Amino acid sequence: MKKGLIIVLLALVGLSVNAQKSISDTTIQFFSFSAQLGLQQSFADLGERFGFGGLTGGGVMYKTRSNWTLEGNFGFFFGQEVKEDTILKPLLTEQGILIGRDGNPADVFIGARGFLISGKVGKIIPVIGPNPNSGLHLSLGMGLMQHKIRIDDRTSAVPQLAGDYKKGYDRLTNGLMLSQSIGYNHFSNNKFFNFYIGTEWYQGFTQSRRSLNFDTGMRDDRQRFDVMGSIVVRWYIPVYKRQPKEFYFY
Repeated sequence: MKKGLIIVLLALVGLSVNAQKSISDTTIQFFSFSAQLGLQQSFADLGERFGFGGLTGGGVMYKTRSNWTLEGNFGFFFGQEVKEDTILKPLLTEQGILIGRDGNPADVFIGARGFLISGKVGKIIPVIGPNPNSGLHLSLGMGLMQHKIRIDDRTSAVPQLAGDYKKGYDRLTNGLMLSQSIGYNHFSNNKFFNFYIGTEWYQGFTQSRRSLNFDTGMRDDRQRFDVMGSIVVRWYIPVYKRQPKEFYFY
């Protein structure tokens, strides 16, 4: 009789342990909110306009029990390296100086500005990490790429760059974008240390959205192929209910 009771109790304990699913011992579904920082480099047509810069942004991710992921991300990229730096040449004097309305040299700076909006589908492969929700993360996506040359007239001294006139020089460009990424996703057992680090690539099939470039006196109608590569670190805040550590018997 006692042996039979012990066997039943051991079976109940085993069932209760198996019933207590948590992120540490099985895959679970949850939402995560994220913030990101990164470094980016431009290539192809984008590389003829911009160089090295930074990347920041955020997003939301849903992970299923089978480790498939659905993501929505927004990235803002920026930089100071502008290779297409002759846009203001018609406004310069013979000495190469930009003169403001007060007759003094104007403080005008140019830089790279743009954003990436994407939806992604991915898969986490648990080959490494503290639990089966962590591992190698592969994803593919589609979205929108937009960029322009930021013109900063800090003293507002150049009438040719005031208001909408600035749009004639900024090369505003946008279009459809594809993306691919590979990296490592880490979701800790204690819910506090959750991150992604990886490389991401974007290909934009873009076109100028300005009717006229003032410096050339012409419209740019050509189809562009803008490529960007980045190294990204993303911090996640997962939203799921922590499982209790105590065992319950029914």
